[in-house]
Amino acid sequence: MTTLARFSAGRILLHLLAMLGDRCVRFHVAGIMREVTLVATALTLLTRARIRLTDALVLYLARPIKHCGSESSADLKSLVPVLNRGDVLLSHGSTRVAALVRGITQSPWSHVSMYVGPLEDGPDPLCIVEADIAAGVRSIRLSELNALQVRVLRPIGLNDMDRCRLADWVVSQIGSEYDLAHALGLGQYLLRLPPPMRLRSAPDTVEHSATRFICSSLLAQAFALVGYPILPDQMRVSLTATVDHRNVIPGDFERAPVFVVVSPAPQ
Repeated sequence: MTTLARFSAGRILLHLLAMLGDRCVRFHVAGIMREVTLVATALTLLTRARIRLTDALVLYLARPIKHCGSESSADLKSLVPVLNRGDVLLSHGSTRVAALVRGITQSPWSHVSMYVGPLEDGPDPLCIVEADIAAGVRSIRLSELNALQVRVLRPIGLNDMDRCRLADWVVSQIGSEYDLAHALGLGQYLLRLPPPMRLRSAPDTVEHSATRFICSSLLAQAFALVGYPILPDQMRVSLTATVDHRNVIPGDFERAPVFVVVSPAPQ
């Protein structure tokens, strides 16, 4: 009894047991409600602490690495006459998360985004949609693309209608949240660590109702909708095979046979 009384769950159990042979039901109900309130408050505080720690980690990872400032940046202005709607932009970023992605994936590309065409008037309009670790799915200007190197890929054989479908669907996802749990699970998978149960039990297909994305899953789902599945490197098999889009990384877009490099121009 003494041991049980040390814990909220134990005190709740003691109140329930006492109610079986005690007429002071109101007293025990009040005691249970008091303990439940304490538990709920503790859980709320723990949840808030977890959210604050996660936010702090995200902000830390989103910051640029100081020594990267001395490296030559990509000539983004030269891409303006090259880009078409539906083009994919692979980028080599300068942030901590970019360095982490490159290290885990063993690829020079840490991020992937899509050119969707001007979304407003002006010399430097919003025209690119990406899934950012801190801001979620958003539109940015070409000048805001955080990249030291950029490679532009164009899907082969898509007509204007398909490119519009691609761009419009990606634009419709603006405001969606970044899927940090997916990103962490993918990192565990690539490092050959046991995957979390959420990813282990999920179906091996893109969920059309998904409301959270990482950069590669956002574009992988978009291309799947127009019949261009992007295969993870370890699953480069027949296009009719079941594809797990959850494991797609930025480098898989460069290796996909459905794209051609348009910038920098192939030698």
